[in-house]
Amino acid sequence: MIHSEKYKNKNVLITGGLGFLGSNLAHRLVELDANVAIMDALLPLYGGNLFNVEDIKEKTAVNISDLRDEASVNHLVEGKDYIFHIAAQTSHVDSMIEPFTDIDINCRGNMIFLEACRKYNQKVKIIYAGTRGQYGRLEYTPVDEKHKMEPVDIYGVNKMAAEHYHFLYHRIHGIKATSLRINNTYGPRHQMKHGKYGILNWFIRLALDGGTIKVYGEGNQLRDYNYVDDVAEAFLLAGASDGAYGQAFNLGSGTPVKFIDLVKKVLMAAGSGKYEKVPWPKERADIEVGDYIADYGKFQELTGWTPKVSLDSGLASTVEYYKKYKEKYW
Repeated sequence: MIHSEKYKNKNVLITGGLGFLGSNLAHRLVELDANVAIMDALLPLYGGNLFNVEDIKEKTAVNISDLRDEASVNHLVEGKDYIFHIAAQTSHVDSMIEPFTDIDINCRGNMIFLEACRKYNQKVKIIYAGTRGQYGRLEYTPVDEKHKMEPVDIYGVNKMAAEHYHFLYHRIHGIKATSLRINNTYGPRHQMKHGKYGILNWFIRLALDGGTIKVYGEGNQLRDYNYVDDVAEAFLLAGASDGAYGQAFNLGSGTPVKFIDLVKKVLMAAGSGKYEKVPWPKERADIEVGDYIADYGKFQELTGWTPKVSLDSGLASTVEYYKKYKEKYW
């Protein structure tokens, strides 16, 4: 297996590693016999959860520190073969309400990180977590990587800037960096206290609690969803593929679904809850992008990646996980 060869006994750092994607990646890397270090600030409400790595805590080194802490970052990047760089402020709405926090983490934090790599580890390979939010409203679908990027919120602008920082350091300083523009991702180990960082996971909580999911407008916009295991696999493939560095790639599902149909699937998987249609609130309408369907052909051609978990299967697994560990996330 290409993963085993590439990651066995390698020193790997995951920023944001106690969060949703980071912790799922940590589990896979432990399986691949990598030496896994985790960095996470455990900021309130941001999704970091020590329970996410409870069953692998003896096989990981967890460091509670902030991306904006220069001394910590300088120390943690040293000696690493790979860094899966996921730490970020990820709320679209919060970025518009508190733009300077988003700038501080997603721009300044990334510059601190890249400067640390330049000074202390220029040979490291970085797999950066980009976002579909960098594109904004689409001129055509499915969207490929050549589509212009005009984000509709501060978060998207700053994530786009950070991606450009990475490619600049790749070109000028020879630091290998690639970016995966992540689709809507769902699954186990996501924070479930609010809906700011992943609406699908929040809907699952509402349904499990027998609550009401609010659908803005008619819910006819098309969306793409990826199960977290498929996304983690994509990150591992990107890191293992020398041809990925210096490039950005979309992830997607190949099977977009209407938002209203997604809600119905969530309710069916949970076996409880209901939905109601309500008018769009202004703060959501201002940053709504409409249909989003991703073309992931470029990444598939390079790595052979294709999503394996269907939406129905992924929802069933996610519901099962949260029913089992509800007290750790509610």
